[in-house]
Parts: sequence; structure tokens; C-alpha cells
Amino acid sequence: MADKKYISKIAKGTDTLFIKDAEAWQEIADIKTQISGAMHWAGITTTELSDGSTTNPITIAGESYTAKAGDVVGYGELEFAWNGSKWQEFGSTGSLKALAFKDSASGDYTPAGTNAPSAVSFTGQASSAFVTGYNDDAVAPSKAADSFTPNTLPSFTEGAFTAASLGEGFYTPGTAPSFVEGAFSQGSLPSLGEATTGNFATEGETSSYNEATETLTFADASTSAAVTAQGAFSAGSLPSKAADTWSAGTMAAIDTTKFNGGSKAADTWSAGTQASFTEGAFSAGSPATLATANAVTAVGTGEAAAQVFTGTTDTVTVS
Repeated sequence: MADKKYISKIAKGTDTLFIKDAEAWQEIADIKTQISGAMHWAGITTTELSDGSTTNPITIAGESYTAKAGDVVGYGELEFAWNGSKWQEFGSTGSLKALAFKDSASGDYTPAGTNAPSAVSFTGQASSAFVTGYNDDAVAPSKAADSFTPNTLPSFTEGAFTAASLGEGFYTPGTAPSFVEGAFSQGSLPSLGEATTGNFATEGETSSYNEATETLTFADASTSAAVTAQGAFSAGSLPSKAADTWSAGTMAAIDTTKFNGGSKAADTWSAGTQASFTEGAFSAGSPATLATANAVTAVGTGEAAAQVFTGTTDTVTVS
């Protein structure tokens, strides 16, 4: 078989064609026939076996037996399956105890647990009031301070004087004459657009074979470029010059309506105020008041001691 070479697929551009292998399909059919009964019981063997043993044939019922893939045999408390090259342990009854073969069982047990503590409430409290201090301290009589406001002297303020000023826009200086020469354009030279090219095969189709991947690949031959269309022709443009512009400017001007004359603010006179006197208010004060509280204000909660729990022996039946 070493001198044989196989093709499993053909590659052409982006397409891959897979080849149906008659030899492989026959081998698959043979494997399906062999595993149609994946596992079957062969019997109890007296041949010593362990996981990974390669002993074959073995002895069953005193006779020689050649195991096939999928055969299952028992040896002692163990079960083994032949995978085609060795025995593999997959079952055992050795770990089962006596209870596994009982229909019912019984035993003794002692219940366990604790009692939670319970709260105790107190009722029927009695209380009486007693003096704890003063709610408000006594306030002594008092008199507010007298107030006196003196008089003010007469005063005179002379009005301010504002000088004359020229308003905004009273004088306009005008603008000087100006001349702007038109811009010159040198035009452009004739031009020819870029040519369009296309690829043309110069040989034929090539193929290659990859033994590692069992692939036969077809590829296009090498190509070279040729001109298929010429670019557009442009005749260019002639030189040109824009028109000149002339401005005569404007004359200076004076606007007499924008002149503001001088002014003087009005004088002010104050005659002053007369002196005044206000006597302070009198407060007679207030007596102190007593504060009281109950002798017993609150009673907390109590907690009863935990109850002792003693379990008794009973019989549990399992079936």
C-alpha cells in the first residue's frame, strides 16, 4: 500500500471537488458489519483477567474461545469487554454489601435535638411621679435700654457742570481713490487620459499535486497586460485676464446735528432732622416651673431557661 498515491479532492479556482473512494466505502461497510452487535455476552471464563490484559483466546466452560470485539465475559466478581486488542474492566459486584441483597432491614436510633429558649413578659407595673428638676428657670424683671437719635445739620450740594462734546459720527473722513488690476490666468496644456489595460493568458492552464493533502490543483497560467482603451483627450484652455476695476473714493463730510452743547445739574438743599428719644420697654419676669417623672419608667423582658430534651430508643424498619 506504501507505493499507492490517492486523490481525495480537486481544487479549481474557488471550487473544491471531492472524489468518492470505492475502497473506503467498502471498508466502512465491513466495519458496520463487525459492530452491528456492539456488545454481546460470551460467558464466564476461568482464565485470569485484569484491566488491560491481552490474553486471547480464553477458556469458557472448559473450552478455548477466541474473543471478538464487543465480547463481554465474567471473571469472579468482575466483568470485562474485549475492545479488539485488550480486555477492559467495566463492571464489578465486589463493592456491594449484604444490604444490597436484602428485602428489608431494621436498626436502633436515638432522636437528637434542642429546645429553643422562650421569652417571659412582665405585667402589672405601678408607678408614681417625683420631681426631677425645673422645666423653666425663673426669669427676673428687666427693662430694655433707652435709645436717643441726635438731630442732623442743614446741607447744600452744588449741581455738577458737564462740558460740551461732539457726538459719534460728527466727522466722516471719506475714502481715497483705488485701482485693482484684473487677475491673469495662464491656461492649461492639452492632456491625454491614462490608458486602460487588461490581462491576457500567454501560456495555458497549470496543475499541481500535493501528496500530503491528496489534492490535485488546477490554476490559470501567467498573464501579461495590454492596452484595451485610451484615456480621454483634453485640448486645454487659452490664457485669460480679468477686467480691471476703478473706485473714485468719497469726500470728507461734517454732520452738525451730531454736536452736543454743555449742561449743569440742579442744586440740592436739605433742612436736616429733629432729635428724638425712646424709653426702653419693661418686663416683669416669670416664676420657675417644676418637671416630674415616673419612678418606674419601663420593665425589660426575661428569658426562661432552656428545657432539657431526652431522646428514647425506637426501632426503624427499612423495606
